[in-house]
Order: sequence, then C-alpha cells, then structure tokens
Amino acid sequence: MPRPAFSLLFRILTYEVNKGGEKEKFYKERVWWYKEHQNQTPENNMKYFSALFLKCIFFLTVNTVTGQEQIKDTLFGKTYEELNTLFFEWLPEDTLTARKIAATYIEKGRAEKDSVRMAKGYYYYASRFGPEMGLQYADTIIALTENSTDKSYPALGYMLKGYWHYQQTDYKAAVQCYLKAHEYAVERDNIKQIMSIRPTIAVLKGKSGDYRGALQINKEHLTALENDPKYRRIYSKGTFRDHYVPSYLNAIFNVSLGYIDLRAIDSAKKYARKGIRETLRYNDTLRYYWGISVGGKAEYYDGNYQATLDSMNKAIPHLTKKPNVVLAKYYVGKSYEGLGRNKKALATFMEVDTVAEKIDYSFGELRKVYEYMINHYGIKQQKDSQLVYIDKLLKLDEELLETRAMDGKIAREYDTPYLLRQKEKLINDLEQKDQRSRKHKLLMLVVVALFAILLAYYYQKQRIYKRRYRQLLSEDDGDAMEKRTSTSSGDIRDSGVPEETFRAIEKGLSKFEREKRFTNPDVTLYSLAKDLETNSTYLSKVVNTTRQMNFSKYLHNLRIDHVIQRLKNEERLRSYSMQGIAEEAGYNTAQSFANSFYRNTGIYPSYFVKRLQEEEFIGSRAV
Repeated sequence: MPRPAFSLLFRILTYEVNKGGEKEKFYKERVWWYKEHQNQTPENNMKYFSALFLKCIFFLTVNTVTGQEQIKDTLFGKTYEELNTLFFEWLPEDTLTARKIAATYIEKGRAEKDSVRMAKGYYYYASRFGPEMGLQYADTIIALTENSTDKSYPALGYMLKGYWHYQQTDYKAAVQCYLKAHEYAVERDNIKQIMSIRPTIAVLKGKSGDYRGALQINKEHLTALENDPKYRRIYSKGTFRDHYVPSYLNAIFNVSLGYIDLRAIDSAKKYARKGIRETLRYNDTLRYYWGISVGGKAEYYDGNYQATLDSMNKAIPHLTKKPNVVLAKYYVGKSYEGLGRNKKALATFMEVDTVAEKIDYSFGELRKVYEYMINHYGIKQQKDSQLVYIDKLLKLDEELLETRAMDGKIAREYDTPYLLRQKEKLINDLEQKDQRSRKHKLLMLVVVALFAILLAYYYQKQRIYKRRYRQLLSEDDGDAMEKRTSTSSGDIRDSGVPEETFRAIEKGLSKFEREKRFTNPDVTLYSLAKDLETNSTYLSKVVNTTRQMNFSKYLHNLRIDHVIQRLKNEERLRSYSMQGIAEEAGYNTAQSFANSFYRNTGIYPSYFVKRLQEEEFIGSRAV
C-alpha cells in the first residue's frame, strides 16, 4: 500500500481512539510495517493493509456505539494550540474533518465567552474555503471583535475581507477594507499587519494609476525588509518566520515592476536581475520563474521582443497564478506584434481574452488586446466580431475608470494619515529630545558660539586676504624686482668682500634676475656662486648687503614676485593646475610653492588665482 494512504489511515485511527490506550500500539505497528514491509510485494502489503483495515472498522464501530458526542468531547478537551495544529494537518486531506475542528474551536470560545477566540475560529473558515464563505465569515469576525482591544482584531477581519474582494477584482471594495485594516493596525501598533498591508496598498495604488506612489511604498517596504531590525525580529520567530524569503523576493520584483510602470527600464532590469539572483540563492523556484517573466516584461519595453518571447516562454509553464499567466501571454502577443508575426499575435491575444474572461480578470493592458482585435476585424470587415470587442473595450474602460477613482481615497485615507503620523512622530521626537537634553542645548550653544567665532575669524581672514590681494594687484610690474637697495663704499667695506669682487657679483646678480634664471628649480647658493665664478661665502655676503636678506629668502622672493606678475598678465597661466604654476615659478612641488607664496604675500596662490579668474569672468560679462 502506498505510504501516504497508510499514513492517513493511521492518523484516522490514532485520532479517533486517542484516549483508548491503543495509540502506542498502532504507532509501534506502523514503525514495524515501514521496516518489514516497505520492500514487500504489493500482494503481501495488501494482506497487511486488509488486516489493518479490519482493525480500523472495529475501532470505528466501537466509536459509533458511543456516538459522535465522544468525538466532539475528544476535540473539545484539546487546547486551542492543539486544535490549531490539527486543523492545518487535516485541511489538505479532509476538509470535513478540518471544518469539524474549526467548529470545535469556535464552540470552546463561545463556552468561555471569549469573542476573540471565536473570531480566531471563524478565521479558519474565512481564510481557507473560498470567497463566498470568506466574505461571510470575515464579516462575522469583524462583528465579534469590533469593540475588542485585541492587537490583531478586528483588523484581521478587514484584511480577509479585502483579500477576497481583491481576488474577485472588486478593487474599490478591497481598498476600503485594507484602509480600515490599516487604520486599526496603526492604532494598535501591529507591525506584522502594517507590513502585510503595505505592499497591497502599493498594488492598489498602481491599479489606480499612481505608479510613482506605488513604487515609493514598495521601495520603503524593501528597504525595511533588508535593514529594519523590527522586521527581522518578526520574521525570525513564530509562524511568521517562513514568510521572510517570499516577502523579500516579492518586494524586489514589485520594485522592478514599479520602475517598468514608470518606464525607467534600466532600473527595472537592475532589480529584476537582483531578484533572480536572490531566488537562486534561496532556491525559490516559484519566484525564479516569476522573476524571469518580470525581466521579460522589462525587455519588451526596451524593444527587445525576442528576449521577451524567450523569457515568457520559459516562465509560463511554471507560473501558478492565473493572472500572472495571462499577463505573460499578453507580452508574448505584443512581442509577436512587434516582430511583425501577426498570426501568432492574433492567436495569442485571443487566448489572453478567453482566459481573462474565464477568470474574470481585468487589467490595463487588456485594452491593447481589444484595440488590436477591433482593428483586425475592421480590416476583415467582420462587423459582428468588431462590435463584440468594442463592447468589451467600453466595459473595460468603465471598470478601469472606477478603479482609477480609488486614487483619491487612498491618498486621503492612507497617504495623508501616513504623513500626519510622520509629522506627529517628528514632533514627539523633538519634544522628547527637548526634555532630555538640556545639556545638549548648552553644548549646542557652545558649538554655535564657537562656530560664530570661527565664522568671524573666517570673514576677518577673508578681509585680510582681499586687502593683500589688492596690494599685490596695485604693484607695478617693476616694483617687485626693485627691492634691492643701493650700496655705498662703506657698505662694501663692511661686507668683508673686496670691492672689485663685490661689484662683479652684484653685476652677476642683476643679470641672473633679468634672465629669470631663478625659475630653475635646481638653483642653489653653491650652483649660482659657481656660475658667477666666486665662492658661496662672498655670494651670501653680497646678497645680505644688497638685498638685506639671506639667499634662500632672496630666491623665494624672486620666484614669487615673478609668478605674481605672470599670473596678473597671462590668462593662459591662470588655467594651469597648482603643480603647473609651481613648476613655472621654479618649484618642484605645489606644496612648497604654496608655503612660499603664503610667507611672501600673506595669501595662498589658489586664492590669488581664483580671485583673478572671478574678476576676469565679471569683466567679460560686463563687456
């Protein structure tokens, strides 16, 4: 006998005779059967099954004698947690038994006069047995918990009601329910519910035409999933933890779809690729193929029709949600149309129309299908068919118009309250900071005072810089080089240098200055003394006597005075980098040039050049 069938039979037996003392015996028999019979022939296994089946009949007969009340009492004696576990164990295999368990949960809550427990029991009905029962029992949940202070109710009832309205494409009703659920969730600070509602509001925003608002919500949701520790904690414990990966992957692809709606295709592709990578990392096959279809949609709007066909044909066999299949088929048809393969496009669009009508799914892109069909039948002169699609298009437009009207309601009841909460939170944060941080205020005053001092110092420096800049500009080209002093016979005698030698060195220095040889970065006291056919001691004494400064300062002054005149007169030099200007002046590095310039003038060369350029620009504008 196949193992699933045996397992189900075993569970029925152990469930019905839970208190009969036979549970352990059956468990041992089950283990023995697995060990001894799993490799037996089908005939031998059937013999074992027949014997076990007779046992089953026996115990069921005994159970029937005591009546259904015993079953009810058995279930009633279980805890709520045990009933919850049993419900989800039986639901895939036996919905009648699952409903019996749900009914027991409700009865226990009614006996204890606990309306929230009753609502949780009705949740099983509302969430698992289709839209008709779902809407009916969602209303029951809301009615039971409307005046409750529970953290999850009645918001959960409104969420269920919104879910079923959405599945029935009644988006207007869905919006009202989700907004009401969000109101309760925010009021009771239920992060789980807020987190679940947020992407749904984004979807409804997109359907209303507010693509930018939808994208913003989806990006905020993705950022929270990736970075917010509150979200991580929620997903890391309890039954909610299994939802992290699908929620995270859904959020990535929703951001991609949002960018597609705004036709920001590069960003859409980036997020689609990211989502596909993450599906592979988490081994999520279902969302991998959804991601492939999202990427295919982006390729379509990028004009890559063959890439779209490849992606959609790869994804469609694995898509489980019919709306996703219809949308994927739509882009297959549009790609055929883009490639000029009109027969294929027509056949695909007819399939899209048929499936969309069958599942009662209206979406904006369907309008393009109807337009194509109207045009096709118009060319064929098939007026009856053309009229059919005109009627479909008019009906679709009416539905879409009603859906678009949701935008104002979402803005009033979601966006505006959200902004007001943000504002209130900011005000509260500021008030709390104000209460906690008198020391911080004092510190801020000190910082402000220091800032004011620094600012005053800065402006004082700027005034000094401007004055020194003006002084440099006012100097004639020849002034800077006339810092030499004339020498008398007494000066020469005091220098300790023979007069004839002194005069020869002085003449050589004048020639050195005229020929601008000081711009050579390799010039030193010793190299110049050698060029002037004297020694460094005599040269140093002549410089000290005639220039009233040492040789190093003398050399720096020559270079800085020279480059200042060039900068004032040569527009081309002002466009050089600081390193380039430094080399023109005779310096190997920009830093040594800047230091020397500042020592000589009281301002930095960058400031001097900048002011020259600004005045040049103002002058050119005036002309």
